[in-house]
Amino acid sequence: MILDTSFVEDVARADEDALAKADALAETGTPERLSAMTLYELYWGVGYVDRSQAERDVVDSVLETKEIYPVTPEIARKAGRIAGTLASDGRPLDDPGDGIIGATGVVHDEPVLTRNVDHFERIPGLEIDSY
Repeated sequence: MILDTSFVEDVARADEDALAKADALAETGTPERLSAMTLYELYWGVGYVDRSQAERDVVDSVLETKEIYPVTPEIARKAGRIAGTLASDGRPLDDPGDGIIGATGVVHDEPVLTRNVDHFERIPGLEIDSY
């Protein structure tokens, strides 16, 4: 399971639905991973947004315990093809980062866990989980 930025942020904010999903993942032993793009987005948020120290600590603890998939050439090519095809069809992705996170899920054949289903539902071959 690839955790989208929205999920990690919601856990840091103690969102009830996100915490319940995190508990369910832990109970089932579901492997939880991140895209390197999520790492970037989270640290961008830590630097830009005025977050409490407690929220920053949660983000850091999550990052320390999760495997991080790098953006490999295969993922970059897949993300570029997805974004280009969707744009040429008049349905561009709102955020290039979502293309990279989604392509990571497609390449590794893992679902992406997000609250922002609409950001990912146009990506062909991607399984999406929500909370």
